[in-house]
Amino acid sequence: MRSGPRSLPRQIYSQQHDLTLLGLLLLDLPTIVSLLLLLGSLIPVALILTLGYLPVYFGRIVFTRAEMPLLLLAGFVVLLAGPAFLWRVNHFRRILRFTVLVPGQIRRLSITAFEFRVDYVYWFQQRAYNNHNAIRRNHRRERRASLRPGQPIISLVDKFQPEASIVLDLYTDKNHSN
Repeated sequence: MRSGPRSLPRQIYSQQHDLTLLGLLLLDLPTIVSLLLLLGSLIPVALILTLGYLPVYFGRIVFTRAEMPLLLLAGFVVLLAGPAFLWRVNHFRRILRFTVLVPGQIRRLSITAFEFRVDYVYWFQQRAYNNHNAIRRNHRRERRASLRPGQPIISLVDKFQPEASIVLDLYTDKNHSN
């Protein structure tokens, strides 16, 4: 592995970079997918439990055999998507709260129909960490010269859990590298 810049991290405030928790969550693809799954399964569960079934017939209280798999599947999705969504919210909240600015370098970019993914390495306390960030497709960010393989980047790292990080240029509207 190539040796990277070994400067000491310095404390920053996320407000300087126009980063908000809501802004990070709206860009983050895993958060969006888990929220859509959570809402998509909570709506049928709420309708089934409150109305007896989707609002076709309001007088039913007992579930039939055909309704039980839908209820169980929706409950299972809630049990998976709910913690995933809360984990992502807590992940970004910790990064914003305990932020340290550290140098890094982009290793690889991946672009799919829905995702723009950046694989990168950064150095914190004399140790290299590999990580990736996946956001929903954003053509403006995809065209940035600062988001190319081999380019130096600035990472925001949770100083108490250095494995948790984000690429500053990926989540902000401004270029901060170099």
